[in-house]
Amino acid sequence: MITPALNSAATLDETLASVREQHYPGSLEHIVVDGGSTDATLELVRESGLRHVSEPDRGLTHALNKGIAMAREPIVGSLNSDDTYLPGALDRVGRAFAGDPDVKWVTGRCRIVGARGQEIRRGVNAYKNLFLAHHSFGLHLVHNYVSAPATFVSRDELRAVGGYDERFAYSADYDLWLKLGQRSAPFVLDHELATFRMDGESLSLTGFERQFEEHARNASEHGEGHRAAVALNRVASRAIVLAYRTRRRLDG
Repeated sequence: MITPALNSAATLDETLASVREQHYPGSLEHIVVDGGSTDATLELVRESGLRHVSEPDRGLTHALNKGIAMAREPIVGSLNSDDTYLPGALDRVGRAFAGDPDVKWVTGRCRIVGARGQEIRRGVNAYKNLFLAHHSFGLHLVHNYVSAPATFVSRDELRAVGGYDERFAYSADYDLWLKLGQRSAPFVLDHELATFRMDGESLSLTGFERQFEEHARNASEHGEGHRAAVALNRVASRAIVLAYRTRRRLDG
C-alpha cells in the first residue's frame, strides 16, 4: 500500500489503523510518502514503524510514483491519508489475484464519507456502482466510476504503463485506469472495499472544473476507435460541472 501524505496528522492515524487492522494472511507492505510535513504527521509515521520517505515533491502523482518505485510487494494499492480500507478488503483483493494469474488489476465499490466519517453522496455512489457492475472499456471512457482507494494493481503492470502521468493534477488516476484498461479489464469485486473522504470545504470550484476538463482529455487520448464514448465524456463532464456550479450557488 502507498499512502501519500502532507500535514495529515488529523486523519492519518485512522488511515494507518485501517490497514493495520486488516489481519491480511499474506505479506503486507505499507509505504508512506510524505511531502515534507510540518505538523505531527512524521511522528505518527515513525511510531507506526512503516517504511517511509519525507522530502519535498511535485505533488500527489509524483508521490505515488515514488511509492511505486519503492514497492517490493507484487500488488500495489494507493490510499490517501484521509481514506480507509474497510474490514476484510485486502483479503478479498488477495483472493481475486490469487484465483486467476491473468488478473492484472482489481477494483470494487467505495463508500463516500464526510469530514466526520458519515456516509454521504449515496446517489452518486449508486450510479457509480451501477456503472461498475456493467464495466466495459467503452463505458469507462464515458465517465470515471472506478475509485482509487478501492483499486489495486500488479506492480509490474503499473511499471509497464509508466505509472501515473504527472501532467494531470486532478485525473491521473483516471488516466492510469484507462491505460490499464487498454491492456486488460479489471476484476470487479461486488464488495465495498474502502472509504473516500470528501470534505466539501476542500474541493474548490476551480479544481472541480479542472478535474473534468482533464477527464475529457484522458478519454480523448485513450479513446481511439470509441468516438461516441469520447464525445459523451465531454458532454457528461460539462453537465456535471454545471450541476456542481448550481449546487454551490444554491448552497452559498
